[in-house]
Amino acid sequence: MPDEIDRGAPLCLIHGRVIDGLGGPPIDDGYMLVEGATIRAVGRAADLRPASADARLVDVEGQTILPGLIDCHTHLVYSGFRSLEEIDRCAIETATINAILNAEKILRAGYTTIRDVGCIGNVAVAVRDAIAQGKVRGPRVVASGRIIAPTSGMIDTLPSHWERRMGLGICADGPNEVVKVVRQQIKDGVDNVKLGASGVEVGPYAYTWMTTMSEDEIRAAVHEAHRWGRTVAIHCQSYDAAKYALRAGADTVEHGTRLDDEAIDLFRRGQTVLVPTLCTLFSVLELGEKLSLLPKHREEMAVNHPLWLDSLRRAHAAGVPIAAGADIGNRYPHGSNARELGFLVRAGLTPMEAIVATTSGAARALRKADTLGALSPGKVADVVVIDGDPLADIRVLQDQARIRLVLQGGRVVAGSLWERAQARA
Repeated sequence: MPDEIDRGAPLCLIHGRVIDGLGGPPIDDGYMLVEGATIRAVGRAADLRPASADARLVDVEGQTILPGLIDCHTHLVYSGFRSLEEIDRCAIETATINAILNAEKILRAGYTTIRDVGCIGNVAVAVRDAIAQGKVRGPRVVASGRIIAPTSGMIDTLPSHWERRMGLGICADGPNEVVKVVRQQIKDGVDNVKLGASGVEVGPYAYTWMTTMSEDEIRAAVHEAHRWGRTVAIHCQSYDAAKYALRAGADTVEHGTRLDDEAIDLFRRGQTVLVPTLCTLFSVLELGEKLSLLPKHREEMAVNHPLWLDSLRRAHAAGVPIAAGADIGNRYPHGSNARELGFLVRAGLTPMEAIVATTSGAARALRKADTLGALSPGKVADVVVIDGDPLADIRVLQDQARIRLVLQGGRVVAGSLWERAQARA
């Protein structure tokens, strides 16, 4: 089957339950027609036109057809590190190998697009280009460079007398320095700029409730990135960090651990999308002792737990747009990205809302809603076929054994049917 699709033969998935990714009612006995890299038609199987008779029909009765999943918060270089200091001690060569291996794991889990929001050196850009050129296997990558944050902020992990060249972050203080780093990253080919506006539980100095970037610094970075056509994601775990990011017009607020009424109102009046990253919270709560995480990590998450869930629930109730991002790889392994959807449902989203958060909602966050995130005619044919109904149990998306097909740009790239074909070949 992969060979026939690669030669350009139209493909028609038929008799499956179609979830369009836009939140509309599912089509229980539906079809989807793919021609080349594009979705040409979606509808009820009974309405399939005779003009599609030359397409290769694949019967997926009892299975669900949905858009390729999107993860808005990944770090491809993460590979079991227990702290930011350990990440900064990782050689860039090792980080690159880790990123390539992790990219394939994510693709096999049904994720056809990801946004990397912070890497060692410029690894995410390199991996993005290698995947696009067909050199390695992985999801489509929206690439960031190193995280930009101030001295003693979330990514300043090493002693002052150590020379810092290729770590996860780069320190910049004051609007002028921040703008210079943004321009350098644009020169290096990033799609997105990542800022660290608050502390982080896995950092040695700043705590999550501390705001570490000024509003002027954030505003300067967002203005410069947008001027060059790049998006901006901002790490926000303090009250003021979120409000500074929202007032500056950031594209996404990452984590949103502490959101007050003013922040919720700013979300409602703007275009910023919330990426809650609940896996960040629950991975520490569930695995902190087993992995011997530092007391600072575990104690901060115990404090953050009720605040984080309350902030998300109030944002959800207010209609704030939400996109899924798992932020995994150090505690939960890469490839288990769909855990985030289960946590979103536990926090109060419906299964359909969780699916939207990882399809059209995520595409909106990445400013790619015109091409990705939905099963609609004219969209890129990124598709997942799964054995089961995620609306009945969102956890089926976590079971890779139930992923039958993954299409990326109309080509079969993963899934059990693809693996069988590869084995036969």
